[in-house]
Amino acid sequence: MTHPSPPSLPSAKFGIVDLFAGPGGLDIAATIMKDEGVESIGVEWDDATRATRAAAGLLTTDVKDVAELGPCDPSVVEATVLTGGPPCQSFSVAGSRKGHQALDDVLRLATRLADHEDEASFDAAWKEVKSETDAMSDDRTGFVLQPLRWIMEAKLKRGRPYEVVVLEQVQTVMPVWQHFVKILRRTGYAAEAHMLHTEDFGVPQTRRRAVLIAQFDPENVHRKVRFPEATHQRYRKGAERLPPTHDHEDGALFRTSHGGDDVEPWVSMGDALRATRTSEFVMVSNYGSGGDPKNRGRRESGEPAPTITGKVRRNRLYHLRKDASGEIVIRSEDELDRLSAQEAGLLQSFPAAYPWRSTDVAQQIGNAIPPRLSLHILSMALLREPPQEKWYRLLKEWRPQEVPTLSSAPPVAVRRPTPPQTSAPVSSSASVRPRTGASAKSSAK
Repeated sequence: MTHPSPPSLPSAKFGIVDLFAGPGGLDIAATIMKDEGVESIGVEWDDATRATRAAAGLLTTDVKDVAELGPCDPSVVEATVLTGGPPCQSFSVAGSRKGHQALDDVLRLATRLADHEDEASFDAAWKEVKSETDAMSDDRTGFVLQPLRWIMEAKLKRGRPYEVVVLEQVQTVMPVWQHFVKILRRTGYAAEAHMLHTEDFGVPQTRRRAVLIAQFDPENVHRKVRFPEATHQRYRKGAERLPPTHDHEDGALFRTSHGGDDVEPWVSMGDALRATRTSEFVMVSNYGSGGDPKNRGRRESGEPAPTITGKVRRNRLYHLRKDASGEIVIRSEDELDRLSAQEAGLLQSFPAAYPWRSTDVAQQIGNAIPPRLSLHILSMALLREPPQEKWYRLLKEWRPQEVPTLSSAPPVAVRRPTPPQTSAPVSSSASVRPRTGASAKSSAK
């Protein structure tokens, strides 16, 4: 009896191994860029998320835990690019004493992994670091060090450094990326880290991401690393939306400008959901505004959505109604159905046909990097130029190939009139997680 070979990344000009890959926000962008020699394989722990990836036809390693793999593993040995968004919630809460301690620990331990010239020296350092992170009360503190381990092992053990490294996470992780930049420059990379706003790139949602891009260039480590430039208007509360700079069929939603200040208006919720929401509406966020939990943030359909999190189904939608003074009026009889999985995915810039699976879809969507932002980041990191215009259309029109549906991973059944759950559902795979580093991401992004 023959057994199928385990999934492995094919040889490619830009072969990506994506750590903590999630449902595929970066990998689906890589698929769109296939004609440029881009291939990708993801490492993902959560079974429900893996089911979504399988339904989307994305390549995923059999081994779920990034700590049990490394650059020399046959499934990923062909990778020339390392990407990842390691969960970092243990130090992502501003002002938390424990958060500051965890951040200090990560910076200190990362320094111990730097500047090793041989495999034996690095292995000894990693053994000490892993022993310390395994003993921590919050094992997620060590997750952020996994990409650094992969980078060092690719150079010292595989003998072939990654040509490009892309890391992204919530804005509070910026001090870690800035520290990594210093380490990577000493390792032979030109590297920089910047904060990106998703609505700047046509995502119908406001979300800030700390992004690191590194390119192996040992003779020129201090050169400038090009980052994506904004193609759309930055959203600010009370700001007036710009008029479209181009007259085309899809308005501002899938057109991108590249000429100086000639940017498109922000993409609104109404733009993204025009197929399912035909009238103007207001979204009342699950989160408080200005630090007051009772003061729920409000966005009109002509504005981008607030950050989509794993609790997106708690956001309430109402017909847009205003009084004589122009103030929004919220009435219970005007409440609309909550966002469906498809709609929440659209607000993250996933294709409408994305095949979400299992019961924790909101968590998957909230944890993902927006595919449209991924197009901008990957294009600039790999090709050093803005995305091609056709890629936005390909992303919009993307549909999964026909694949068998696993009995253990039924398609999402959207029952929009059902009241939302009071807490995020937990997938069956979340009950036991390895202490060595799994994709246990939180919606607090």
